[in-house]
Amino acid sequence: MKEFFTIIGMIFLLEFADKTQLAAISFATRQNPIMVYLAVVLGLSLATIISVAIGKVIGMALPTKYIKLVAGILFIVVGIWTIISK
Repeated sequence: MKEFFTIIGMIFLLEFADKTQLAAISFATRQNPIMVYLAVVLGLSLATIISVAIGKVIGMALPTKYIKLVAGILFIVVGIWTIISK
């Protein structure tokens, strides 16, 4: 159960104020908020299902330490690219 709440906390923190949330705010300014909520939930659910399926396949093919290493490197590269790009 601890892992479940850890995942909830991490996803919440990582998704908070990201571009998806900003788009939802923008849509809610001119659309029915209930419709926007349901559409966002469905869209994020579909994206998450695909991510989990890909993660499961990769997890069966590679050791976890390599997956963590590649993910960490990608986060660092994207962060640096974000800082230096115009």
